[in-house]
Amino acid sequence: ITSTTRLIKMWSFLLPLMTLTTAVSAKQPHVVFFLADDYGFGDIGYHAEMYGHHLNPVMTPNLDRLAAEGVKLENYYIAPVCSPTRASLLTGRYLMHHGIHVPLVDSSPSGLPLDEVTWATKMQEAGYATAAIGKWHLGFKSWAHTPTERGFDYYMGYYAGSTDYWNHESLCWPGSFKNGCFENTTSDGEAVTGVDLHRNREPIFNNTEYSTKLFTDEAIEVINNHSQTQPDKPLFLYLPYQAVHVWCPLSSPFDFVALSLFHPCCLTRPIQVGNIPEPDHPSYALDQAPQEYIDMYLDVKDVQRRNLSAMITVMDTAAKNVTEALKAAGMWEDTIFIFSTDNGGPTNDKASNYPLKGSKGQLWEGGVRGTGFVTFGAPDRYGVTTNGTINHDLMHITDWFPTICEIAGCGLNGTKPLDGVSAWKSITSNTSSLRDTIVHDVCFAWMKGDCPKNNKAAVQKGTFKLVMNQGSSGTVLYDLSVDPGESTDISKDNPDKVAELMAIVYKYNSTAIPSQDRSPPVAGADPRLHGGVWMPWE
Repeated sequence: ITSTTRLIKMWSFLLPLMTLTTAVSAKQPHVVFFLADDYGFGDIGYHAEMYGHHLNPVMTPNLDRLAAEGVKLENYYIAPVCSPTRASLLTGRYLMHHGIHVPLVDSSPSGLPLDEVTWATKMQEAGYATAAIGKWHLGFKSWAHTPTERGFDYYMGYYAGSTDYWNHESLCWPGSFKNGCFENTTSDGEAVTGVDLHRNREPIFNNTEYSTKLFTDEAIEVINNHSQTQPDKPLFLYLPYQAVHVWCPLSSPFDFVALSLFHPCCLTRPIQVGNIPEPDHPSYALDQAPQEYIDMYLDVKDVQRRNLSAMITVMDTAAKNVTEALKAAGMWEDTIFIFSTDNGGPTNDKASNYPLKGSKGQLWEGGVRGTGFVTFGAPDRYGVTTNGTINHDLMHITDWFPTICEIAGCGLNGTKPLDGVSAWKSITSNTSSLRDTIVHDVCFAWMKGDCPKNNKAAVQKGTFKLVMNQGSSGTVLYDLSVDPGESTDISKDNPDKVAELMAIVYKYNSTAIPSQDRSPPVAGADPRLHGGVWMPWE
């Protein structure tokens, strides 16, 4: 009787757990990762409501609704610029470990090292169909570096860092390299331009569809095709949109003189505005948003801010259309929808990171603290009890790899050591986070590339954040719990805390690899050698 009673008690305890496990793991979820480019912290509606605003609020009703239905991540961090964030997202590793600290140059052979195993590859191994649509920016010197060789069954988008939203030509960015875009070989001294739009390995010519709509339509087609041809197979859809990166074609090599290494856009002359191509380039459609959206912001006097606001609202519409397509295809209730920016907004281009300090390309909060949320089509199916809440746990872009693999069933064997940790329980059930520290970057001179001679780093533990040599900052310390705007350096009053965080910096410096992002440009990359197309050359 005692044994029987114990057995009954054991089963009465285990059965609910087994039922929960079965319910959660019975069907792998579809995963849609919507990555915005250069999206300012203050440029989403719900942040303007939460924190106030100093520029016009932007209309983002669809993103606001999706965030309200899901979990808003209000202590969420990314890298300060585009390529590093993409590398960290797909590898689950910090910048100093994958070696990409700055945006990759189109004509350079640099890229995400081939020995890095990507999140997409692990999703493939777990039985997922995988597709990527949009901006790659992780190198393309060989086909092995391109999306369809890095874990994606299907790819449509562009390889470089930015293209024209309408004609899909990429005007090369030279970074810190003189004549890095073959300016010395053109009759007018301008950087070389080439088509940069591809479907798998084939270039796409003569397409003039606005890129946000183009990529959304492609995503909808992938969703519909998947639901019809592989209804029992889970889908991982990676959507790294071009929006809302500002497109700045440069008129001459002299425009490159004042370029920040972290800000590949025009700093020496005003950004082009108005739906009128500039005289030097009548082919450029310089307003990078459809006129109907620009007209929604005619009350915004600053034309640059007006156009950026329009670009954001187009992106908001894209989020609506993608989610509606998932619903129409009968996939939404099995979907986990993740939204993230890749870095803070470029304030020189009228983005708002209010109330944070700093901009894209900087280790201040305005560069590395981002907008992020996750929404579940049917929360109960995956044991989610936190929908409609705000999560304040520390989270980093590297965490998505292990977080989603926990529910998707992809193993982490065979990867390099991950810096990311699973935030699944933190997000879905308010369980304490596994993360208490973020190493934003360690970029020391010995790594070469664009790492400064005086070394640069930023690390955060709990609410304390140390920043080392961001511009002329020296080494400074902030307590973000009382000073989220990083206005008061408390390093002199807290030498022990500085020493503690500096020890973390030196620890990660000891495990870092040399820079992988600044190999000199090579002649073979010139699109004029490939029919006017930016494409692999090795």
